[in-house]
Order: sequence, then structure tokens, then C-alpha cells
Amino acid sequence: MKKSLFRLTDMLELSVAYIFCFSLNLLLDYAKTLDMDAYILKAFLKNFIDYQPLIVSLFTFIVIVFHYQMLERKKAEIFCRILVGGTVFSITIRYVLDCLTVLIFAYLLSTLVNLHFGFNLADNFYLVLIFVTYILISARRVRKYENI
Repeated sequence: MKKSLFRLTDMLELSVAYIFCFSLNLLLDYAKTLDMDAYILKAFLKNFIDYQPLIVSLFTFIVIVFHYQMLERKKAEIFCRILVGGTVFSITIRYVLDCLTVLIFAYLLSTLVNLHFGFNLADNFYLVLIFVTYILISARRVRKYENI
């Protein structure tokens, strides 16, 4: 954490955002398995279940925007680290490794819960692919902060 761009609170915020996205997917999968007798409740939840991919994609986009804003807040710190002698390559690698560490932690936690309940793991794997793609794209933004 000494050379990381993220502080402990930043890592915690990012992990909560990832866990929120994974748990929303888990919650909607759980709603599919409920055997409900109440017609009103069944009709209410059916709307959410039918649009699960859209809802999860929307919240994934919100997490990506949050991640982008977090990186934007670090713009001055990246520039100062470069001035002090840090290389852009090492800063970028540490950024990617920190983001992937938080993502893997959230994914493993979600996978354990999904395995416990016997739900499909493919949906969460798709979320991981989306987040990894964004992390790799955002790593290029770190290079742009070299000349503020």
C-alpha cells in the first residue's frame, strides 16, 4: 500500500462498489428461485427478473463511472509521483494490480456465495470480463496524466 495510488478508504470504496454489483446479480438470481404464492409479489419480481441483464448492466456502468471518477481524483498525485521520480510504467502496473486485486477479492467472495446457493457462475464471470476490460482501458488514462 505504500506505493499504491489507492489509500485504504479508496480500496474499501472500490471493493464495496464491486461487491454491490455482484450481489445485485446474486439477488436477482435468488429471486428467480423463489416459489411465491402471492400473485402481486410474483408479478412485481417478474419485471425485475425479466430485465436482469439490463439492470445489472446499468449498475455495472455506474460502478465504471465511479471507478473513472476515482482515477480522476488521483490525477495530481500521479503527476507528483512522476515529478519525484516514479516511472509511468511502474505507476500504471501498480494501478492495474491494485484494481485487479480488489476485483478478484470481490469475485471470489461472490463465487463462494454462488456456489453455496448453486447459482450460475457465468453472469458473474461476464461482469469480471467487463471490469477487467475497463481496468485495462483506464490504465491508459494513467499515462495521459504525465503532462498535466
